[in-house]
Amino acid sequence: MNTARLVTVVLTLITVLFFGIGQAAAPTYPSKEISYVIAFNPGGESDIEFRIMQPYLEKALGVRLIPDYKPAAGGALAWSFVTAAKPDGYTLGGFNSPHVITQPLTMKDVKYATEDFTYLSMIEYTPAALVVKQGFPAKTLKEFVEYCKANPGKVTVAAVGKFSGPHLNVLHFMKVAGIKINYIPLQGTGQVKPQILGGHVDAAFTNSPAAVEMKGSGVTALAVGTETRMSQLPEVPTFAELGYKIYPRIDRGILGPKDMPKDVVAKLDRIFYEVVTSKEVQAKLVEGGFVPNPMNSAQTTKYIMEQKELVRKLLEEEKFMQIR
Repeated sequence: MNTARLVTVVLTLITVLFFGIGQAAAPTYPSKEISYVIAFNPGGESDIEFRIMQPYLEKALGVRLIPDYKPAAGGALAWSFVTAAKPDGYTLGGFNSPHVITQPLTMKDVKYATEDFTYLSMIEYTPAALVVKQGFPAKTLKEFVEYCKANPGKVTVAAVGKFSGPHLNVLHFMKVAGIKINYIPLQGTGQVKPQILGGHVDAAFTNSPAAVEMKGSGVTALAVGTETRMSQLPEVPTFAELGYKIYPRIDRGILGPKDMPKDVVAKLDRIFYEVVTSKEVQAKLVEGGFVPNPMNSAQTTKYIMEQKELVRKLLEEEKFMQIR
């Protein structure tokens, strides 16, 4: 072997060894704790859902997930924060739909678009339930509608956020029932429960886990937004069986900033789907009043974009897009 060739071989070996060592020493994802942004107050469904999954996700990922509560503007503050975060996989968050769809379409000051995220997983949904405080004169949905018609704008109904999913549910029900109520927006279901239990509002459009939790408290659930009655609320009729063909619900999942690395997305996609489809997690979700609805990243993205077109059409038909 001549000298020139020997030098070339030696340099090649050094290069391979150098870069090989560098690659071996490079940290793998995740190498530190992950911030998990929650758009609503502690104690609400978004928080409960996270707490159910947290130990399973931490075990699978090998790092801690730290909750970061940012309740304001029906979730818009939290999701604007996520879109502005570095897309390295260390800032993730829970999302609620149709909130992430309705807000950019109805609110001028929202700093994100529905497309500004990496949708990683769908977890579950919660049907909405209409509940009234203890002592309210209406004990059925028919009586509630009649009372609201006799007292237009006087009945206070609380729900989470402005132009969020719950707000849209209230607006839609007002439309189909032909009633006018006084809407009270709150920052999370954790606030809805004390408001209705304390009698500070007349009624609330709340999610099924809260309705399940409040059973036996004196609060009366008048209707729930499912096609058939919920096993956790067998005594509560559906809106549909009472003549209102509406199925109000909130979908929840996990997202991150746009343009995350493909290998990070692939790993999170696999782990999240394994966790949300596990029998243990699904059983705990059902026990809490949730309806498991697992989807992987591709399915979640497709679902959200399809929902956006449906929601846009509804908002245009009902002229909700003109409200600011």
